[in-house]
Amino acid sequence: MQIDSVIDKTIEELHEKLGHPDIDVEARKIASKLEEAHYNPGDVMPLADCIIAILLAGRNQGFSPSKVFDAVTKVCENVSGRDWKQMPDGTYHVQ
Repeated sequence: MQIDSVIDKTIEELHEKLGHPDIDVEARKIASKLEEAHYNPGDVMPLADCIIAILLAGRNQGFSPSKVFDAVTKVCENVSGRDWKQMPDGTYHVQ
């Protein structure tokens, strides 16, 4: 997938400036931003911050934003049209 050059450039810049943040650091940021999104449902920016954190975690593991979005496309293709069952914990799994 072709990714906007601003995304590629920004992820690389943040990766260097933030000292190559690992998954644990990014997981804490994502949890914080999701909580912020919960309390501010009209604001899309916390969700965008979550995506940036995921891209940074991927970059730390050697994956470019394009590679991550290619994987997102594959997951979407795999789950499209499937039936889902709600589990007791509220999550969903393929039947």
